[in-house]
Amino acid sequence: MKVLKRILVIVLCVALLVTSLVGCSSRGKKLMELEKSNITVNMFMLLMSRTKGNLAAAYGDKVNTEAFWDTVIDASTGKTYNDYYKEQVLQSAKTYLACLYLFDELDLKLPDSYIDEIDAELAELIEYDANGSKAEFNSMLSSFGANYKILREAYIMEAKISYLNDYLFGATGEKIATDLYEDYYQQNYVRFKHVFFYTMDIAYVEDENGDDVYFTSEGRVAYDKENGTKKQENGAVVKDVNGDIIFITSDGKIAYDKENGTRKAQTDSKGNAITEKLSSDEIIAISDKATLMTESVKKGDYQAFDALVSEYSEDEGTAKYTNGYYLTRTSDYIPAVRDALFDMEVGEVRKIVPEGEDAYGIHVVMKYELDKGGYAEEANGDFFRASDGSYNFLSNIKQELLADYIDKYISQIVIDEKLLSTVSMKSVKANYHY
Repeated sequence: MKVLKRILVIVLCVALLVTSLVGCSSRGKKLMELEKSNITVNMFMLLMSRTKGNLAAAYGDKVNTEAFWDTVIDASTGKTYNDYYKEQVLQSAKTYLACLYLFDELDLKLPDSYIDEIDAELAELIEYDANGSKAEFNSMLSSFGANYKILREAYIMEAKISYLNDYLFGATGEKIATDLYEDYYQQNYVRFKHVFFYTMDIAYVEDENGDDVYFTSEGRVAYDKENGTKKQENGAVVKDVNGDIIFITSDGKIAYDKENGTRKAQTDSKGNAITEKLSSDEIIAISDKATLMTESVKKGDYQAFDALVSEYSEDEGTAKYTNGYYLTRTSDYIPAVRDALFDMEVGEVRKIVPEGEDAYGIHVVMKYELDKGGYAEEANGDFFRASDGSYNFLSNIKQELLADYIDKYISQIVIDEKLLSTVSMKSVKANYHY
């Protein structure tokens, strides 16, 4: 859907759940209010279900178990995953509501073309997902605490927030002062390079010949179109399941673009990578090597560290990201590495050994000085653009500026605490589509 940019990720990527569906045949009770604007508990449930769907897609079936939500993540307070996401959705819903209030305060009006596009999308959903039956569609949505009217209202709310952002800052950020870009970049990002050593063997996805498959960032097969030739059968080119033409080598094997593509680990039924740990002696030897490397590089000696990265790092991204990696505090990267970088000084070298699900190897990390304007460099695009090609760096700036606009409204929101106490992540159904 073109107009529904889903720009407020913090709003749309949280979720809660109600143990029983509250007023599914209506728009539900008001959960929070800001003068004439409000969010109902049913709308809240819909937002919750989306987050559960996002989490399930990322972390597998464990997200759909009560045990996951009951897991304690802070022993000092007893906070569980359920508590954590409930707090997140509450803060995000406040942001959502404040944006809608500001939309009305500025006397904005959503163009009719936006509404028409929303109605057209909903009509397609009913036709293709519910065999043209609105009753069947409502039945499907009921497990998310929603119905047709609530879903339509959600789409309109999201369109309003998108429209509000464009109104305040410009669709391409043209209303934002130029110096704010660099300031935001310098204050919110870190740049690093690392020498990475695997401490386990990973089973990668293979083709029928037993060769590792290389994929693009969109998840399609990365074919070597420059050195390979188009596969043909009976005079016609052969395509894969995604409709991409297959390229092969001279001996008939798939020609993969190993320079720009990456491999994917095979996963088990729970979505975890299939691996086999190296022997204790091998791991000790790697750890000692990483320690010596850490101690051998002087602080700020980027040239020496670049040489080590080039020669020793087993990270496949090393060759692609010659300027290094760029992260924010919320980037989807190994937490132990990401958090350490924001604690390190520029030029510092540190050995980091992640634990738990991230224990694939050992990192020797150097924090580099941020290069001026790095957010605009094409070579760094993967760190500043989303998978769909949108400029999420700009979206992040817009979100921060918008937060300043609505901050004064957040404290004015009135919440029905009793109604809020009835919600829980456990029972909501994962919503992957709506």
